[in-house]
Amino acid sequence: MALRTFAEAEMFCYQCEQTGHSTACLTQRGTCGKTPDVAALQDLLIHATKGIGSYAHRAAELGARDVEVDRFVLEALFLTVTNVNFDADDIRRWIRRAAAMRDRARTLYTKAARR
Repeated sequence: MALRTFAEAEMFCYQCEQTGHSTACLTQRGTCGKTPDVAALQDLLIHATKGIGSYAHRAAELGARDVEVDRFVLEALFLTVTNVNFDADDIRRWIRRAAAMRDRARTLYTKAARR
């Protein structure tokens, strides 16, 4: 199959080291076997985790840390970059957990900023 343009591709994935020619996979299925749905869910999890990390980083600068939030960020990012989990339902569970962790990290930051 020839490499397709971004507009023609059903999937755009740049999350791993297995991408063809060191560029993103623009295919119907990734080089690694990942489906477009899983790639999109992983993108969403990464986006959510970046937000959590931003709150956690700002809170840490103010002296407030939450081990559970920190651990979630590490594990969520590990899940996406290692290509070990292509279970869409599991990734959806991580995304739901991310919403709770975001709220927890935001509260941590808000309380630290008020001190």
